[in-house]
Amino acid sequence: MSEENILSPIVDKINQTLRSHGKEAVQEIKMTNREGKVIGQIRYGYRPQYVFDAINAILLPENWKYEVISKEIFTQQAVAEVKLFIRIADQWLCKGSQIGQMQIVKENVGDAYKGAITDAIQKCFSLLSIGTDAYRGLLEKVYKGSSPASTRPPAQPAAVQPTPDKKEQKTASTSPDPPKIQPAKDNQDDQDLPQITGVQIQRVENRFIASGKVFEKKELLKAAGFRWDGPSKTWFKEAATTMH
Repeated sequence: MSEENILSPIVDKINQTLRSHGKEAVQEIKMTNREGKVIGQIRYGYRPQYVFDAINAILLPENWKYEVISKEIFTQQAVAEVKLFIRIADQWLCKGSQIGQMQIVKENVGDAYKGAITDAIQKCFSLLSIGTDAYRGLLEKVYKGSSPASTRPPAQPAAVQPTPDKKEQKTASTSPDPPKIQPAKDNQDDQDLPQITGVQIQRVENRFIASGKVFEKKELLKAAGFRWDGPSKTWFKEAATTMH
């Protein structure tokens, strides 16, 4: 049986499941600037949790996985590139690579990375026509209309992980857990450190000090909460102190 013949009925069932949830599975997607003003066009798409629940129920979590190819932060958003793999006839086949993005809210780079990876995974699944109603512009009417009450609680955006196969891949769950922004051993504040190409970050006493291509990447450092220290001529961020 061909790959298309195997996947087609699976994709149809996933889409039928998504449509059956009606309005509760749909969300409004919009970008805003720092003043809260909407930037660009408002779109409508399926909530990630509903998409991954449907995929796991029908395709099964052990039959798909993803690999993070790259990730970087910009002034107001995190960007990640992800490859999707589907297991067909006991063979793992790459089903595309997509770039996802997410706004950085309140300097929370970690959540922005998580959202960017989720966005990229959904875009990869769209290449298989999963959630295709969103890309056909059919969900605005669903979102603005009424839908039957459901016994399912409202789902929050989250991604699902596939079974492990590489270091970047983890066991399926209801939320993706992309690699930490920086290794964190003793201080929770380490979790908010960014990964910026060409920049290294080290802790010195109660500060995190950035080195490397800091002048080229100063806008990214600012977005991650770093400040310029004139006397020492370094970009730094205060480390959170803990009470014992």
